[in-house]
Amino acid sequence: MPARLVRRHPIVVFYVLAFVITWLGWIPQALHSRGLFPFDHPLLGLLGGAGPTLAALIVIGVLKGRDGPRELFAPLLRWRVRWPWYLFVFLFWFVVAAIALGVGALLGQGVPSIPPGVWPALVPIFVTMLLSNVWEEIGWRGFALPRFQEKYGDLSIAVIMGLLWSLWHLPLLLNPTSPMSGLPWYGEILFSIALTVIYTWLYNNTRRSLLFVSIFHAMSNTMAYVLLEGGVFLSSYIFVVGVTAVFAILIVLVYGPRRFSR
Repeated sequence: MPARLVRRHPIVVFYVLAFVITWLGWIPQALHSRGLFPFDHPLLGLLGGAGPTLAALIVIGVLKGRDGPRELFAPLLRWRVRWPWYLFVFLFWFVVAAIALGVGALLGQGVPSIPPGVWPALVPIFVTMLLSNVWEEIGWRGFALPRFQEKYGDLSIAVIMGLLWSLWHLPLLLNPTSPMSGLPWYGEILFSIALTVIYTWLYNNTRRSLLFVSIFHAMSNTMAYVLLEGGVFLSSYIFVVGVTAVFAILIVLVYGPRRFSR
């Protein structure tokens, strides 16, 4: 890949590589689930999830040389922030799920019965999610976001990154074996944009810590696991999206569209 192209358009090159690498893993899996590809393998899933980090390593290696990876991974060790941020990343999704299920119950969906075995599994599920989700955050927030912020306001960034993030998930939406395949496309797009607002706000206010955005990401998928096991993942989804969107709107109203921080 020409170094000149990377230096002139690092974000564009990063996103192209992230999509290509991820889809090389996820598209064969989606095709296999429909009987159109001869095999599936866990390494394809790992390749898909690691796409953003691998793309970031390639681009930052061209931009910064041997110092690039150190700069990329350093924010993973930023843990010294005020204690309310710890509460936020670990409790936010429990509150969102409680509100969403409460609204659903008021509208006649009933209260789900979570299998007893789900709760002891939360810690290992969270650790598994953290180890898998961090490879997204290294790319999206570790590489792309700070470079976007050199030119654009946070609201514009959230819309751009949210739309691209939603498109990046497309093979999962088309894979019948993925829980995401049953989600309405409009809800997934709105959710991606609202989440990107929150991720950007969290990143700005935790000293640009990849650790906190990765924990937040892992907690969201851990709660999705709980809802999935409770049989309400799809029925509660639109309420989860609604609560998340309201919180994102409040961030924009409080901080303004330019930068989600004081």
